[in-house]
Amino acid sequence: MSVLLTQRPLLSGRFGERLSRSLEYLRFKARSQNAIAAHNYVAAVISEQQKYAIYREMFPKEWACSTASFYTRGYYQKYSERINELFNLVNGKCFPLLDYWYNDPDNELDNFAIGPMNIGLCCEEIDFESIHISYAAAVVFYYPDDAWDFLNYRFQVSADDFPAISSDPHPDVWERDGNLFGHLLRLIDHSTGNPWLDNSCCQPADWFQFDRETIEDLSKEYNDALAAYEKLKPLDELIEADPRKMLSALIDFWNTGKLADDLRLILTKVEDLNDKE
Repeated sequence: MSVLLTQRPLLSGRFGERLSRSLEYLRFKARSQNAIAAHNYVAAVISEQQKYAIYREMFPKEWACSTASFYTRGYYQKYSERINELFNLVNGKCFPLLDYWYNDPDNELDNFAIGPMNIGLCCEEIDFESIHISYAAAVVFYYPDDAWDFLNYRFQVSADDFPAISSDPHPDVWERDGNLFGHLLRLIDHSTGNPWLDNSCCQPADWFQFDRETIEDLSKEYNDALAAYEKLKPLDELIEADPRKMLSALIDFWNTGKLADDLRLILTKVEDLNDKE
């Protein structure tokens, strides 16, 4: 087929907008002859209006300046250019909406899934060099062979240098008392209560409805997830400074659910500094 036949004429300005509106009206007229199709069409119009309301309420400055069309289809072809603009604003200002699965123009986003921000220990090969050292250390409780190989390489320590690790953690390790060791283990265990940290590629995705409340909730949870990793930095520094002492304390915490008084004091001070920042 020649290039001339495959090229589409560029429509812009008022004529292009009027043509898009006319085509949209004709689609409505064609579908309205069938009750089910008419119902689906009206539902789609209501859904679009709800998204325009979200845009106006959440991003009023961008809405006021926007020249994106209400009728011309955008990259995601089921939605107008204006709604596509909303998707990109959420992606850039709230949380990564479009970064994971949504690279197909035919995707629908009325209901969407979010990508995991945590390591799926059951289905991923762990790149120990790229994760927090405290996270790498705590992997000894889940995949000891790989973790001890890394810790031996990094700190010249081995499993024989420490007490035996219980097959299951003491129930007290899951208490949410601000203890950084407990925070670390809940993060690795995917039991934080945060959807960004608890989901993984090893399990079916959770689906969310595209509405303002959900966007605002997921935005907060996303920032909390980022903060959860920031919270590990002081623990990383403590392990780097004295790996044998901290690994021994971490294993003891796993086995008994308790912390030595001096270490509890240190971790409490670190926690207080985190809260002030």
